[in-house]
Amino acid sequence: MCGITGMVGHADPRTVLGMTRLLAHRGPDGEGVHCPPGEPFGFGHRRLAILDLSPAGAQPMSTPDGRFWATYNGEVFNFRDIRAELESRGERFRTRTDTEVLLAAYAAWGRDCLHRLNGMFAFAIWDRAERRLFAARDRLGVKPLYYAEHPRGLVFASELKAILGSGLIAAEADPQVTHNPWHYPSSPRTGFVGIVKLPPGHVLEWHDGRAAVSTWWSIPEASERMGDVEARRALEETLPDAVRLQMVSDVPVGALLSGGLDSTTVVSLMTRFTEEPVRTLAVSFRDADVPFERMPDDAGFARTAAGAFGCRHTTIELDPGAVDLLPRLVWHLDEPIFDPAAINTYLIASEARRQSVPVLLSGVGADEAFGGYRKHRACLLAERYRAWTPSPVRGAFERAARPLPVATSSGGLRSLRWLKRFLTIASLASVDAFLQSDLSVGPAAYAQIYTDAAAFPYDDLEEVTARRRRMAVGGTYLDRMCRFDTAVYLPDHNLAYTDKASMAVGVETRPPLLDHRVVEIAFRLADEQRIRGSKQKALLREVASAWIPPEIARRPKASFAAPLRAWIRRDLVEMIDDLLSETAMRRRGLYDPRAVRSLIEEDRRGRDDHAHLIWNLLNREIWLQTFIDAGGKALTEARAATQSL
Repeated sequence: MCGITGMVGHADPRTVLGMTRLLAHRGPDGEGVHCPPGEPFGFGHRRLAILDLSPAGAQPMSTPDGRFWATYNGEVFNFRDIRAELESRGERFRTRTDTEVLLAAYAAWGRDCLHRLNGMFAFAIWDRAERRLFAARDRLGVKPLYYAEHPRGLVFASELKAILGSGLIAAEADPQVTHNPWHYPSSPRTGFVGIVKLPPGHVLEWHDGRAAVSTWWSIPEASERMGDVEARRALEETLPDAVRLQMVSDVPVGALLSGGLDSTTVVSLMTRFTEEPVRTLAVSFRDADVPFERMPDDAGFARTAAGAFGCRHTTIELDPGAVDLLPRLVWHLDEPIFDPAAINTYLIASEARRQSVPVLLSGVGADEAFGGYRKHRACLLAERYRAWTPSPVRGAFERAARPLPVATSSGGLRSLRWLKRFLTIASLASVDAFLQSDLSVGPAAYAQIYTDAAAFPYDDLEEVTARRRRMAVGGTYLDRMCRFDTAVYLPDHNLAYTDKASMAVGVETRPPLLDHRVVEIAFRLADEQRIRGSKQKALLREVASAWIPPEIARRPKASFAAPLRAWIRRDLVEMIDDLLSETAMRRRGLYDPRAVRSLIEEDRRGRDDHAHLIWNLLNREIWLQTFIDAGGKALTEARAATQSL
């Protein structure tokens, strides 16, 4: 919906304005700054007008008595119900916005108002009477919120670049993140020393120079599991209502449609609540790129789904120009998050903006909560493999598979690629098998790549220990995997890049499958209701089968991906050979130049699949050049441009 900024303790209107203008892409429909002289707070806001398009919906906004001020990003989908309750208590409203309802709810109930909100949000409220900041982030982390403390107070924003643009925090790379074996940092880390990401379901309070963070919601522990009949009925009732709520808007609403189970289910339910054809958008690969991926044709399934529901459908081909977007995407993501699917999201959102559709629903979230990723089933298979196959035999399999090629000059060998990937985790302990299944750099590769691996040992890295600790909880293996992915991978990776890539062009994405009621149902399911034989998201699939075409209901999981392997071998060759050259690597001093070159050559010859690791290294180098080198040259230029306006 918007971009928010703020300062407390010490507030300077020029600084708040500069921060806010660095987020202009998030809110093309309006700008507001409130920084009253002599008071220790200042709020900024960039508006993407979704509800009540009139000037009355502008922010920052206050209660009628002027005590509480808010800057707010997101949507409270059930705001009309909350408004009706408040009106029954005598509250009167001046606008049709959920922002005003949020302010009134906080004035009435304080912190407890959070439990009444069904939505995606990150907001800050300043209490002028108590001189206190109250900021919160939604349950699942759909909307981002970053903050940093400094000697004179605290600064916060929707994106890191706005905090860096304040000039109050130096752009210094966090070595725990530059050495991160995964392709994204987990909360509260951001990639920058001194800047923190408020975790999902958390509150930040600041008063008398002190900041305190506390939890207001977390994935509930299941006291008892649901039976099939009860769970099916709950999903049949809750899923349509979640979609209905998230279609509340005063502007057109469309959908990202991959042709998979989740996005097709969302689109099928959208048709119940609109008389107009749903506008859907999908991406397709170039014909020349398909052989390297050997993946099902998402675009074909998307066309099938769109045709079944009478949608106005657009397909965007990922052409060679897509890779030219990489530096721009690194700037917009600003955290070191390295997933090529961000390009897909950016291109879809750009086309939606061209079609004047500033809101898109997506199917994100079901894989994490319902056990839909290939890695979930692979890790369960690995447990059986370890139990049934003696260690010497496993070792022989792994040695035999090592020299097998994963690609030829004309295309990829997907089955061999998957087999070799499986064997890299199959003999590991359960927790490490799961963590390393997530496109990680394993301990052996880490020791080879990093020049200072001895100074930052793999097992001592804070990301490694934190992720292992998160997996060391009660419950079945599958339940722990789903809990980790919903609490960590989903907000810190999928939702993070989706928000930044779509808001880069002023488009809001909404995930109805992450309505907290749906997630709470998912975590009351037994393992066999999530994965039944070879069928993943089993119960969800059974429910959705009544609503969607059978060929899509039967379709196995396909990643929302880009043709990465083709890009690495062809379109990105020049950029890779420049930014990851031995000279560049020696100058950076982070990686062993020969080890990096060896990875690149192995991948190009098809001996092994290092595409994701090479992408990771390439993106990290661009991120370092963008935000860190020479004091963050790109950031310095952007800050100067905003200050000159």
